[in-house]
Parts: sequence; structure tokens; C-alpha cells
Amino acid sequence: MPHLQPCLVLAAAWIGNCGFWLFCVNRVNATGLSRHLIKRLEKLFISLCFLLPALILWTDGPQLWQWLPTDRWWPSSTRLFDLYAPWYLASFAVLGAAWLESRWWLIPPPHLRRTGKRRVHVHRQISGGSFASVDARWLARIPGNQIGWVEVTNKQLRIPRHVPDAEGLKIGHLSDLHFTGQLSPAHYQRVFAELQTAAPDLIVLTGDIIDYPQCLPWIEPLLGELHAPLGCAFVLGNHDRRLPDIAPLLAAMRNLGWIDLGRDTFGTRLHRGQLAIELVGTEAPWFQRGAVENQAYESRPPGPAELRIAVSHSPDQWRWARRHHCDLMLAGHTHGGQIRLPGIGPLVAPSWYGSKYASGVFFRPPTLMHVSRGVAGIHPLRFRCYPEVSILTLTNLVVTKNVAPETRPRKQMAGAHA
Repeated sequence: MPHLQPCLVLAAAWIGNCGFWLFCVNRVNATGLSRHLIKRLEKLFISLCFLLPALILWTDGPQLWQWLPTDRWWPSSTRLFDLYAPWYLASFAVLGAAWLESRWWLIPPPHLRRTGKRRVHVHRQISGGSFASVDARWLARIPGNQIGWVEVTNKQLRIPRHVPDAEGLKIGHLSDLHFTGQLSPAHYQRVFAELQTAAPDLIVLTGDIIDYPQCLPWIEPLLGELHAPLGCAFVLGNHDRRLPDIAPLLAAMRNLGWIDLGRDTFGTRLHRGQLAIELVGTEAPWFQRGAVENQAYESRPPGPAELRIAVSHSPDQWRWARRHHCDLMLAGHTHGGQIRLPGIGPLVAPSWYGSKYASGVFFRPPTLMHVSRGVAGIHPLRFRCYPEVSILTLTNLVVTKNVAPETRPRKQMAGAHA
């Protein structure tokens, strides 16, 4: 009968092995490498995740089998196991500690004052249903797949500093539409109608609009239905790079009046009464269509009648937003992980930070960040991770007497996954 010690070592080594290659998959998807190269590297990492343990069993299987009934912490006379197991165990320790640290960010920051949500089963509410491809129809039959739903989240966010004229500003946050032909235009129309019903002052789309050129005719009838008093703004994401040429997409968006935050001019100013809203966008690392840095913004924080909002496809640009003194940053890209395991949460998230900022509200001075789970994805799968459109209502910071914002308790450095 196997003893506890060998079982613990083997379990930790296996978890460390899977964790290491998952770490590699997440990080390579955060780079600006070509999609073709990324997919080849993904296949390599996944293959190594299973082939290396299989090779170890092939060469050291008899010795490992003899080790199981003993109470020793390490087998004898093994070769590949001695080579790879220490690495896997180190990965288990390091990545396990990092994962535990990331759980701290699940604590809601004080800037998230109120949240509400309403789930809509879009597939059942539209004629013909949500699924336009055979793959989507089959995958939608998997029990628990939430791809035919949308969750409308209403979040009241407290601005990190006092900006009186920003009180009540309502922002509609969309991300990761992924026009692929798998979800029908009627599905998107219903989702956008939910957002439009909330009557936001400003609508922001944080990338991954379209994957295939045959869906370009969808832009005008679908995104043309969205409007807000302050306008609609967008940046591109990594999947928009799959188009042979982004010029038709940009032309279609601009013809609809959407503000292109990735263009050559760094920053767009909008006005709401006495409030000046500065929108700054970045499409790094996938596009460099405009200025990446702005010395004036880095050296000049926004004034009391200014609100500076960063718009990025990826949450990895949070440091960039903080360097440019942004009050709020909107991002997507991670899809909330798409699959969330009970008690564990998301594991796969294309970010340098892994699943740490998969979705929700996070704060590090001076920037509050909201990461959307997105509307769709290239793979029509969602488990315990509803597609999302967000209504963000801004309210002002209530200054705590005798406590400076940067010296408040560690809890304000946390984030709330939603």
C-alpha cells in the first residue's frame, strides 16, 4: 500500500509540472508575438507537460513503483526523476506561493462601493437563438456552458481622489466582442440593448472586436446601435491583428463616430459640464499606431476638474496607466479565465500576471482598474464565468480624516473578482 510521503512528493511534483507549463502558456499569450508562433509554442508547452512525466515513468517506473510502499521521501536509483522532480517541486513552491498571494486580491477594495448584477439568458430570448455555427451549437450543449448568457453588472466605483464634477458619471464598459460568426448578430444586438438601456454617459470598448474579415459587415449594424452623450471610444486588441488589414475596421469604426484611442494623437479630451475627461489609450504590445509615452502626462497629474481614464486591451498595462497618473483604467483580454474551478478560480489567463487580474476591480495608487470578463471569445466556452457588460458609475472619494490615501490599510491594495 502506498505510503503518505511518496504520494505527497509525487502529487506536488505533478502540480508543479502542470503549474510551470500553465505559467508558460499564460505568459506567451501576453507577448506581442505572432499568433502563429504563439499557437505553436502553446502546443509545445502542452506536449511537454505530458510527455516529460511519461518519459520519467518510462525510464524510472520500476524504481518509483518500489518506492511507493516505503516511508522514504525520495526514491533511489532514479535518473530522470532526480533531474526533473526538483524543478517541479521548486515550481510547486514558488508558483503555489504566488497563487496564494493572488488570492489576497480577491478582497474587495474600498473603492468598489456597491455592485449589482442581472443575468440574461440571451439564447432563449431571441428568435433563432444565439448560436450561428455548428461548433457553437454543440459546445453550448455541454452542461454548465454559459456562453449563451450575459451578466449585466452595475458597479459603483469611488474615484481615488476628489473630482467633484465626476460624481455620477456612468461608463458602459464592453470588451472582447470576438465577431467570429459563432454567435449570431441577433445575440450581440440583444447584449448591446442591455447596455444601451442603462443610458451610459460614455461607452468604452477595450479591444478584440473582430477575428475574421467576413464579419466586417457586422460592424455598422451592430456597433452603430450604440451611442452615448459623450461618445463611444475604442482600442484594438490582439485578435484584431488577425485581420489581413485593419484599415477597413478602423474606417468602419470612425465612420460610425467612434473615437479611435489608438491613433496617432495621444489623448482625447471630452467635456461634461466643468469636467474635462482625458481618455488615453494603449494597444501594447500588439499595435504601435500612436505615441506610447507622453512626458506631459507623466509629469503632470490631472487637476481637480480633470478625470484621466486609460483604455487598454490588457490589464498588463496597469503600470503604464499608473505612470501616466490615470484615475481609472479599463481593460479586458483575459475573459475572466473563461473556466473557473470551484474553490480555485481561473487558471488560464493570457497575462504576465497569470490569473491575478482575470476580472474585477483592483487598486494601486493612483489608478483604479476595472477588468471585464468580455462578451464572447474565440472558443464558445464559459463555465462559472458569465460573459459580461458593465455599467460603472463613478462617485467621489470620501477622505478619511488624518489618513493619507497612500498610507491606508493594505486592504485597499486588493481587488474584487466579479
